[in-house]
Amino acid sequence: MGYEVKKIYLNENLDIIEGNREYFIYFERVGHRFSKTEELVLPSEKDDFVAFLKKGEKGSSAIFHFKKYTDEFRLNKAVLTTETLHNTERLCLKLTDLDECFEYLDKAAVEMKKQRAAMSIIEDYFFSYEKSTNKFKIIHYHDSNIYTDFNSDIDEWKDKMISEGYVPDDQIRVFYKFVTDLKSCLSKIFVKLNCGFRTSGKIMQNLNLIGTRFEDDNGNVSMIGRLLEDSNVNSTQNTNHLMNELQYDPLTKCFNKKTIVEIAHKKMHDAEPNEKIAMIIVDLDNFKPVNDAYGHLAGDRVLEQAGEVLRAIVAGKGCAGRYGGDEFLLIVNHMDDEETLRGTLQTILNNIRTQFENSFDDIKITPSIGASVYPTNAETFEELFNRADFCLYRAKDKGRNRYVFFREDLHLELYKKSVESTSGVKYQGREIQELKYMAQFMHNLSAAPFKSIKDVLSHMVETYSLADISIYYGEDLSRIYTVGEKRDCQNEAEYARSELFKTVLKGSRYVRMDFPEDISSDAKAFTEILNQRGIKSTIQCILGTPDDIKGLVTFDKTKEAQQWAEYEVNCAVMFASSFNLLPESTKIDFALYSKLKN
Repeated sequence: MGYEVKKIYLNENLDIIEGNREYFIYFERVGHRFSKTEELVLPSEKDDFVAFLKKGEKGSSAIFHFKKYTDEFRLNKAVLTTETLHNTERLCLKLTDLDECFEYLDKAAVEMKKQRAAMSIIEDYFFSYEKSTNKFKIIHYHDSNIYTDFNSDIDEWKDKMISEGYVPDDQIRVFYKFVTDLKSCLSKIFVKLNCGFRTSGKIMQNLNLIGTRFEDDNGNVSMIGRLLEDSNVNSTQNTNHLMNELQYDPLTKCFNKKTIVEIAHKKMHDAEPNEKIAMIIVDLDNFKPVNDAYGHLAGDRVLEQAGEVLRAIVAGKGCAGRYGGDEFLLIVNHMDDEETLRGTLQTILNNIRTQFENSFDDIKITPSIGASVYPTNAETFEELFNRADFCLYRAKDKGRNRYVFFREDLHLELYKKSVESTSGVKYQGREIQELKYMAQFMHNLSAAPFKSIKDVLSHMVETYSLADISIYYGEDLSRIYTVGEKRDCQNEAEYARSELFKTVLKGSRYVRMDFPEDISSDAKAFTEILNQRGIKSTIQCILGTPDDIKGLVTFDKTKEAQQWAEYEVNCAVMFASSFNLLPESTKIDFALYSKLKN
């Protein structure tokens, strides 16, 4: 486990009310939870320990023997302090296993020596830029030491590089672009530059400047990267990783789906022999009712707080990512035994539960958790994810608000049957397949937008039995693209900017109608618009905002009594949201592309 601090939160009666992940891993065994701290201490030290707690001096410390889950008594340093837990100041006991501490420090010293020796062998150069201070730094390793080549204001550094001839005249424009990109803190930088950065101007080298944006928990933004000789780039194992910038979900501050998946692949690929890594899927129970009853702002706040809780739990031990909607994916290192895994899962369960226990009077936000372990349960990302996903649905089927981790003896046969089955399996059902299809579409959108849009809309028309899907965009909301039946009465959608349509939208970004004739009386006129277009059922998603509609995407059915499946609505909204986020130039180019194709 290494150097891990266990935290125990106590009430005024010195009862245990909560603990961090390390507490659950160190002390608790399956089926038993301690309520009194004196239960943890060597019986002969109980009175002294209770007296230490009752004295309650903040910052005071003492050494006692505490009983680990293995039944051995280990010497721990106990420090008494106070911390805020769920907006209430609580007495907090921090415990450090002294033997583990010394073992960790010895190991850390050896690892540091190894790392610095390895760095000095390749004499690697690194750069960093801090946006808040405008400071730029270049460092390198040599003979197991760190040397600073530059450490100054980036504008001063830029002037110095030009004035002292570190950058040839034909490279100045490229150099200026590199500096501008750095100061802009782009998500990634990859620049080829002939310069003398690494030789103090004595020799010009063809360098690849590879950097990535980094943002800490306090919102401080910086750029970090490496200066690699051109000949070394292709042979450098980390190049692809450096090129794929760390991307964050702006709401939860967790990694986004693309990045957490890449991290999982990399951790599995780079795992040491016998190293075990947990893949944990956390799904928030009853999240949709919060959105429906309290609005999306409340839902966003739930996601934001959940992300904060999960990031804190895995800090220093793994990574947390938002996989989609209210689902999070955690990758956690060093799951060496079942007790460690259970402790981690129990911590997630408790902390999410307590975070939201008083948030909504009528809705209970809890987590359902599924987990699997590499390489015990599987050796590929897809198989490991499928098994964790299987466990997630087992947790939901058992009543939610619980965790299930994959056990070969309990789950393997049932899992195999569910994979082979063609019906009744939730994670292989039509809904999940379509949502996964949409996730793949969003993943491909930035690389090949026109092909991705064309492919996904053709798929939706065919799979959802639609008459057509149309995209309207521009000042006159003219139709720029159609898949399926193309009718002359649908050349434009000017009604989308009318007060009538705003009434139908009711502040939302989309409107869904299964039976237009059943629409409320205040929008009867809109029913007539649909009837004139031969539409019997529709989903209409705006582009822009309800107050500034720039376009419209319509998903239409022309047969009577064709209702929408919930996943069809979700996928339609996902497409419109993804299209809406495209740069304006891409949308304009797509309209031109569509016109030329037609």
